[in-house]
Amino acid sequence: MTNNHKKTESNNENQQTAPDVLMLMASHCTYCGPIKIILSDLQAQGRVNRLQIVDIEEKPDLAAELGVRSVPWLQIGPFELQGSRTRKELELWLQRASSFEGIREYFSEVLAEGKIDYATKLIKRHPQTLENIIDLMADADAKINVRLGVGVIIEEMAKSEAFKAVIPQLVNYLSHDDARVRGDACHYLSLTGDKAHLGVIEKLLSDESEEVREIAQDSLDDLQNI
Repeated sequence: MTNNHKKTESNNENQQTAPDVLMLMASHCTYCGPIKIILSDLQAQGRVNRLQIVDIEEKPDLAAELGVRSVPWLQIGPFELQGSRTRKELELWLQRASSFEGIREYFSEVLAEGKIDYATKLIKRHPQTLENIIDLMADADAKINVRLGVGVIIEEMAKSEAFKAVIPQLVNYLSHDDARVRGDACHYLSLTGDKAHLGVIEKLLSDESEEVREIAQDSLDDLQNI
């Protein structure tokens, strides 16, 4: 087997990209002004890519759409923050949102707390974060709640258009050193309902792991019966 435990090239955890920031505010909000000034300054420093500041009194529909009931409310990359934040806190969240590893760790924490619905909501708003979820699937140190959450999310999104972008990641994991990862990747590929994956799954019928061979056969049966 090939050692695929490290991130794929497309998931370079060292790559830093300044995140976009959306801030919802209101004229009566005591903390909104200071946060607005801090974010504008951080943008001038190149630590914020695109800064959008919206007054919910002028655009109440946006607040309703996002489920925002009080301000200040921030969306930094895929992260949603409520209430007042210090400059140091904002800098830390910007740093976290600017790297693959930072986003991955955030989802790990959210799923460990059992907040699957919240994680799914974020992923649907930011489909690119599916890469982080697939990466968590291969984490040998992931807590059981994280693995269960990853499974629930993949089952819900496997047939979506957004999921197609991470299929190469799953195919790559079919040759992972860890039999658990190979088996999970095989099962999740079958959930797409796409018979184009029959060929790569068939190769696992000769896998060294009996469990993986059984998963491969079950996956083939499921796909062929569609």
